[in-house]
Amino acid sequence: MKVTGPAVLWERTSADKAVRSFEDAYAVVSGQLSALAEDNPIFEAHLEMLQDPMVTDTVQANMAAGMQPLKALDSAGNAIASMFAGIDDEYLAARVDDVRDIFRRLRDAMTGNSSPQAEFPEGGILVAEELLPSDTSKIDFSKVRGILCAKGSTTSHVCIIARSKGVPIRVGADISGIREGDPVEVEDPLVGGQEEVVSKLRAAGRKVYVNAGSISDIEAGIAAGADGVGLFRTEFLFIGRDSEPGAEEQESIYSQALLSCGGKPLTLRTLDVGGDKRIPYIEIPAEENPFLGLRGVRLTLARPELFRTQLKAVLAAARSVRALRPEWFADQSPLRLMLPMVCLPKEIRQVRAILEDIDPGYRGLVSLGIMIETPAAVLGAEALAAECDFFSIGTNDLTQYVMAADRGNPGVAYLYDSYNPAVQSAVRAAVRAAHSAGIPAGICGELASDPLATEMLVSSGLDSFSLSKL
Repeated sequence: MKVTGPAVLWERTSADKAVRSFEDAYAVVSGQLSALAEDNPIFEAHLEMLQDPMVTDTVQANMAAGMQPLKALDSAGNAIASMFAGIDDEYLAARVDDVRDIFRRLRDAMTGNSSPQAEFPEGGILVAEELLPSDTSKIDFSKVRGILCAKGSTTSHVCIIARSKGVPIRVGADISGIREGDPVEVEDPLVGGQEEVVSKLRAAGRKVYVNAGSISDIEAGIAAGADGVGLFRTEFLFIGRDSEPGAEEQESIYSQALLSCGGKPLTLRTLDVGGDKRIPYIEIPAEENPFLGLRGVRLTLARPELFRTQLKAVLAAARSVRALRPEWFADQSPLRLMLPMVCLPKEIRQVRAILEDIDPGYRGLVSLGIMIETPAAVLGAEALAAECDFFSIGTNDLTQYVMAADRGNPGVAYLYDSYNPAVQSAVRAAVRAAHSAGIPAGICGELASDPLATEMLVSSGLDSFSLSKL
């Protein structure tokens, strides 16, 4: 969707006039988020994040080290935000906005500041350096025609909220020369485009799945009519804490996820961290090029106890759900286990050996597939297909590696193009290899949600599409 209108500039004031202690501010923000969470799952997630002991522990540790309260708060917020920003998963890295939003609320509560209540002329285009989720509560979306932001992620909650209300949004825009009242244009193919994508996919006889990063994401996707979950990111269980989740905690979450799908497929991606995805309790040697380093299945195979705990929890969840709903497992298990960053057949065989050791009957509990994300996986797709049950093409990383262009580097943004013939050739090659081996091939990258790419991707022979949102 493309819209035009006069620019309305968003400004935020700031001042340091501390009037509350951190403890008082925490209570104020907790109350604010509790009220907002009643009607909005995004703020429910913010409340959960606020209640994570890491927030208060980090601030209090800074104050105990001699920092003034505001400096202690800012330092803690920056540290936690940096941890999220370093995660090489677009969805999870985008949660840095949520961390910063929470700490901005705490700062406002300590200093007595508040962001302005915005008033907009009918049909204006909101222009901002950045918008955080709490800012959206001050925006009358019935009047805003579109949004331009200099900072932000395409998968941020601000983008999700705006698009859910039918408002086109563009992040990463150059707003430096825009003045109040200037005519500006916003084009967002994802607004009004998801229904078009789903309609085309249904007409073509394709399975339509949804990507999810939480139980609430799964519930929303299934309620919207998804045929299942094509990507369930398990990283949210591991980040923002001081130690790894135990097998019982993981089993509980995976069981909830499987039950929430109601017998439809759940594609659970094993822990995808490492390299530039730093988690404090997982020691990773410093690397000059983390994108080519110890990440994904490489890391989990190098940390067998960590990996074994997750795999044990996955199989236990499958057994417990099968005991409750045996009919879901009558033909084939709805639980699909997906390995990230696979390059070699032996990596799949190593994972199968661990699963076999945990439970010799694991094949009745899960199917095992891989993400196609690297040129090596594409060029060796035939050998990989012989070892697994399905392919899922992650076009975000595949584009990055095929084009040798860091997707977070604006200097090479012109190269990061999933429409490039080289990338599309890689997609088609992976699909051909999968079908030759008699296994399905789907797509779970952001390209799957782009209505401009639907016909091209369908023609490549892909069997299923996992969208960022239905």
